[in-house]
Amino acid sequence: MTRGVGARERSPLSDEVKAELARVPLKSCDARVLAELLPRASHLGVPARRLAHRTEAADPRSLFRKSCCRRTYLRGLVLAGGSVSAGPSGYLLEIRPPRGEVRRAASILGREGFGPAIRSRRGQLVFTIRDAELIAAYLRACGASETLLRFEARRVSREVRGRTNALVNAESANLARAVASARAQTEAIRALSRAGRLSRLPAPLREAASARLRAPTATLTDLARHLDVTKWVVRSRLRRLVEEAEA
Repeated sequence: MTRGVGARERSPLSDEVKAELARVPLKSCDARVLAELLPRASHLGVPARRLAHRTEAADPRSLFRKSCCRRTYLRGLVLAGGSVSAGPSGYLLEIRPPRGEVRRAASILGREGFGPAIRSRRGQLVFTIRDAELIAAYLRACGASETLLRFEARRVSREVRGRTNALVNAESANLARAVASARAQTEAIRALSRAGRLSRLPAPLREAASARLRAPTATLTDLARHLDVTKWVVRSRLRRLVEEAEA
């Protein structure tokens, strides 16, 4: 039975980060830390398998006393069973610790400020981080600077696209409201005219009605410029015309 994440499910970022982390030069303490993780993982990729062979003879004593050892442990967790994605549905860092390593992984992740959500998948516990800032900090901490740049580029692109879409949607909504309001004003003025009531209204209201009928799609700013009054005055007069028609 195939274990781990299939090729179709993997994000390109996952392969990139593992290849990059496997190229990081090993110190003696790094080898000890990775020797605790990689040989026990059941779904190593090619870069991680090669690195595991280089750490098999390491002595596991005196682990995690130094911050550099804990950063190496973060790197090893990704190599042993991690994935990173930045797609339309959001950001996700998943870590699947080797069996027997869950408690220590949770402890070190929490100690380093990466307290993840924990859930079960196919009988194995999976740690997940969905906050983009935390994912970027994790990549930075474990030394994946190249993948971090690509992750940040996708993140900026996604956020800019989201802001642009929000602005376009807001403009479209404002335009739709303006069109509906202008239509209601025009219909109200015509109803007043048919009933013979428009001619009995004050001159400022008749001027606003005439301007709206001549330019049914004009904005309030355009009408205010034409009537030589403020936008607020035009809005008030047109609202009064609609109220008169409803009455």
